[in-house]
Amino acid sequence: MSGKLRPIEIKEEDTLAEFFDRCHEMFKTTIATKNRPTFGEREIYVPLNWIDRKAEIFWHSASIEQKPRLDIKPCNNDILSAYCDENCVTGLEAIVMDNGDTRAKCIFRAARVGWIREIIMMYNAGDSRVKYWEKINSNKKNRLYLRYQEDEIDYLVVLEDKSEKRVTLITAFPVFFISAKKDYEKDYQNYIKSQPK
Repeated sequence: MSGKLRPIEIKEEDTLAEFFDRCHEMFKTTIATKNRPTFGEREIYVPLNWIDRKAEIFWHSASIEQKPRLDIKPCNNDILSAYCDENCVTGLEAIVMDNGDTRAKCIFRAARVGWIREIIMMYNAGDSRVKYWEKINSNKKNRLYLRYQEDEIDYLVVLEDKSEKRVTLITAFPVFFISAKKDYEKDYQNYIKSQPK
């Protein structure tokens, strides 16, 4: 069993642009290269369309949907909050996705993109800290969920079932809303109950 996951550290001298560059480099070397892990026996496809010199899927994992009212910041009680100007609230540093959605850049989320590979490998090794379930979404696509939970950490990796040979990485992010934690646990329990004994 591997140790507890650790985020990418921000350096005192880092500008936010430099930090996002380092996080994107970690994303590329751990999940977006040819030596990425498999999901069980299946290949993981990582779409690499580019926005602002970085993979869109990286931005999805390193940004947060701008909500009219954010009850809790993702970096609440985390050292990274000292480096953040509440961008998830102000949205001053934003990225526009290919579908037109505007998302606020989030250093808390960016610092955890290196976990995607680790969580997939933990799942493959049968690590009890990773829960797995499937759910058909509103677009009738079968989504596969890997949820890593340990102490204060709660992180979700979302894949899409494409074939017997391939899955596609959709996104990954820390789970911090209480309502989302409950919803994911409910989905997991429903999936477990639906499985043959």
